[in-house]
Amino acid sequence: MPDLDSPALDSNRERRLPPAPRGSLREMVRDPLNFFLGLTREYGDIVCYRPAPDPAYLLNDPDYVRHVLVENHRNYSKETYSIQVFKKVVGDGLVTSEGEAWRQQRRLMQPAFQHSRLEALDGRIVAAAQAMLARWEQCYAQNRAIDAAREMAALTLTVTTQALFGVDLGEEVNIIGEWVNQAAQQFEKPSRPQVQESARAIRAIVERIIRERQQPFEDRGDLLSSMILAREDVTRLDDGQLADQVMTLLIAGYETTANAPTWTWYLLSQNPAAGERLRQEVGQALGGRPPQFADLARLPYLRMVFEESLRLYPPAWMIGRRALGPDRIGGFDVLPGTVIAICAYTLHRNPRFWDAPEVFQPERFSAPANQGRHKYAYIPFGAGPRQCIGNTFGLIEASLVLACVAQQFELRLAPGTEIQPQPLFVLRPNRDLMMTLHR
Repeated sequence: MPDLDSPALDSNRERRLPPAPRGSLREMVRDPLNFFLGLTREYGDIVCYRPAPDPAYLLNDPDYVRHVLVENHRNYSKETYSIQVFKKVVGDGLVTSEGEAWRQQRRLMQPAFQHSRLEALDGRIVAAAQAMLARWEQCYAQNRAIDAAREMAALTLTVTTQALFGVDLGEEVNIIGEWVNQAAQQFEKPSRPQVQESARAIRAIVERIIRERQQPFEDRGDLLSSMILAREDVTRLDDGQLADQVMTLLIAGYETTANAPTWTWYLLSQNPAAGERLRQEVGQALGGRPPQFADLARLPYLRMVFEESLRLYPPAWMIGRRALGPDRIGGFDVLPGTVIAICAYTLHRNPRFWDAPEVFQPERFSAPANQGRHKYAYIPFGAGPRQCIGNTFGLIEASLVLACVAQQFELRLAPGTEIQPQPLFVLRPNRDLMMTLHR
């Protein structure tokens, strides 16, 4: 069992720090995924990859993950550089707030994500997917390839805006999509004028919709309705806080949810047998009719495929924290101010917990296989109190979309296309994912 004590630092004891590799960090900037994988293979499950200005530790052990995100989570804030960048775009939403402000927001937001509300959104998700498939029919008839990444992004944004706002924004969805895409691609450089311009444009639409929905108010079963209705004693979300929360859900939710099914289509194209098994399961369970939420329990292999996709290519590939006080992890001292990096991409490839970790094997998520696995070896949505509040909605949406598409088409990667993961704000394909459609 790893040493996970949390003592105050003893001034009379020599501090013990984890190994720190020598050399330039240019490789981390150029190719962060392979950089972090290399660190875990050479130095183990805790390594100091940046000694200054604040030391930064990479953790790659599920017990260490549980300690930081669950057991001692109050000692670790989200005040990292990435969160500060995100805050400049979305404001003080659920992702960026801390302490009591976050706890109050979480309590007020929780009713919006009750299972009953999310299950009732299945009709909107399926309708949007069927509209996309109607367009794909034309591409199929004309023998034209589709960009699966762009298609999933457009579909996810349509579903997200309808689920959030309870209205169809029509062509305005495409405008929002371009702005969100610009903002997400430039998060590392938040001072750029186009980032701030995109954020202001999105926020103006969000604030307009909030005003329109409140005059007069009608509960349409969407997430915004639930947030408007939210009460805690005499506290409620004012219009500014509502806008912050919607901005957070719109940008963070859209980016992560769009990329998860994108990677799934890529992996299925590389593993035809898995794709055939998925299509057979969907065909037998649904008999050609549109899927509903209740059908998902009868599609276990679909769930396994999606979970394996999230293992290999977790959209939220990095979780960052900053130590508020002293701690001790794995026998090493954690000084106040230390940055903690938990890379889901490397954790999900730790060979101590995953056999053949680079291989696509949906069966590893069967019920028997899940029983013997460490709970925190798999964290596509984070863990602990700050786990993604929208994880259930994301799973429902992606599963229904996969079922809809699998009924009609097989997607094959265009010949000569080579895809690599690109670790931006989320883990994206590094180029257009051009795929051909087949019955």
